[in-house]
Amino acid sequence: MIIDARSLPSEETIETDVCIVGAGPAGITIAREFLDRDVRVCLVESGGLELDPDTQSLCEGNTIGDPYPDLRETRRRQFGGTSHAWEAPTGYQQWGWRCLPLDEIDFEQRDWLPHSGWPFTRSQLDPFYQQAHQVCQIGPFTYRIEDWEGSAGHRLPFQGDRAITTMSQYASRTPFTQEYREEIGRADNITTLLHATVVEIETDEMARMVTRVRVTCLQGKSFWISAKLFILATGGIENARLLLLSNKQQPAGLGNYHDLVGRFFMDRPVISCGMLIPNSRQLLDRTGLYDIVDVKGVPVMARVRLTDEVMRREHLLNNGAQLFPRPQPRQKEATKSLRSSITSVRGAERSKDLLQHLSNILRGGDYVAAAAVWAAIRRLPGLHRGDWSYLPYEKQRFSMFEVIYQIEQAPDPNNRVVLSAERDLLGLNKIDLHWQLNEIDRRTIQRVKEIWAEEFDKAGIGHLHLETELKFDKLAMHHHMGTTRMHLDPKQGVVDANCKVHNMTNLFIAGSSVFPTSGYANPTLTIVALALRLANHLKELLVD
Repeated sequence: MIIDARSLPSEETIETDVCIVGAGPAGITIAREFLDRDVRVCLVESGGLELDPDTQSLCEGNTIGDPYPDLRETRRRQFGGTSHAWEAPTGYQQWGWRCLPLDEIDFEQRDWLPHSGWPFTRSQLDPFYQQAHQVCQIGPFTYRIEDWEGSAGHRLPFQGDRAITTMSQYASRTPFTQEYREEIGRADNITTLLHATVVEIETDEMARMVTRVRVTCLQGKSFWISAKLFILATGGIENARLLLLSNKQQPAGLGNYHDLVGRFFMDRPVISCGMLIPNSRQLLDRTGLYDIVDVKGVPVMARVRLTDEVMRREHLLNNGAQLFPRPQPRQKEATKSLRSSITSVRGAERSKDLLQHLSNILRGGDYVAAAAVWAAIRRLPGLHRGDWSYLPYEKQRFSMFEVIYQIEQAPDPNNRVVLSAERDLLGLNKIDLHWQLNEIDRRTIQRVKEIWAEEFDKAGIGHLHLETELKFDKLAMHHHMGTTRMHLDPKQGVVDANCKVHNMTNLFIAGSSVFPTSGYANPTLTIVALALRLANHLKELLVD
């Protein structure tokens, strides 16, 4: 059942077997593993079913270092969590997210990358990745290009051992935003509390066992939840924040014996490599697989990546690129001028550059007219990501590709979440995020661009005009990782291989905050796989 916590009596204690804090993909996945079992589960969500501005303000914070997106906009406090913000097209006016597992190299301890290495291998996580495919409702657990190419297109003909094509799958956000909410709501053994923010974790005197958590509503009502097992699943920032705020028994915060909580924050910048000018205009007709297309009933997209061999040889971070068709410069300027002119007319103001705008529109009129027709037909505001290869004549609007790529960010203890002196609406310390790219990040960014240019040329695909300066397509992907990292050694990690907080008996952490390294892949499929793995472990503990 689903309950609005604001309707509960104040200062009461709710008793349960398992308390899961956070109803995003990680928390939802764990809760579903206990559906209709003889286990009482309490799923606690700070927000409601819809986004509330006051609740969302609890995400506010400051960034120190390199430019970073507004922290309030990087996650969602509502049932379903940030899945509500996923916006990859998975069909006509349908939205979702990109699915792919981390690569084998991501789990390795790499001698050129300090603080790398997971306590288990990719192959040991594969069974849970397979289960995660079922949870996420996507296709078979394979990302090899040969299992997908065919009628939709074929791989680019890269030569040598430096660049390859692999696949991504795409999933709908609906299971996490709607379907699983309804399923959990029908379960007799799962109580979901909305508008309930956990503000403190209380432990025994030795800070070895969690006894209860304090929950507060924005309107001032508070109550307690006691349980046998507690799981934090509030994301890469809030997991660390809640541990730091819970400092009655340990002044530095729970699990923070070695000053690791909040450190090693990672995200992924998205960089524009430059424009790829094809040697043949037919390349746009042969690259449909690099769009989001339906293959065997599954939305997929090919991506290009450097091989593990070249990353090891040149000591590079993991990375991957996608190709997006773009108009010629004159056509792009025509679009900008048209938008500026429309804005001027709507504002009843005459632009000082009206003649220049009109000239630009005339020179790029072919593109503007075609774009207007397709926007009207498709009811879309314009091409951004995907949906370009399957409509007749759509690709004739374009003459080049922009190569957009992401890089893994190196784990750096100086990139961290700390408590701020500022307070939120509940009176809790906000966070300060210290975040910057370091030398290996920037070296990887530059070297990857150079390798792409060499490989596109060597394969006879085209000439890549490199950006001369660092040009971000996005400052970051809003993938918050690493702040409660996993390691067998308590001096190097906050949680152990089972995601249990070191030196504590019943406090576990789910989500990408436990990632020791970030890899290139979007984190959600791995988050779900780790959540399934954790749920399996929790079931064993409850039986014992």
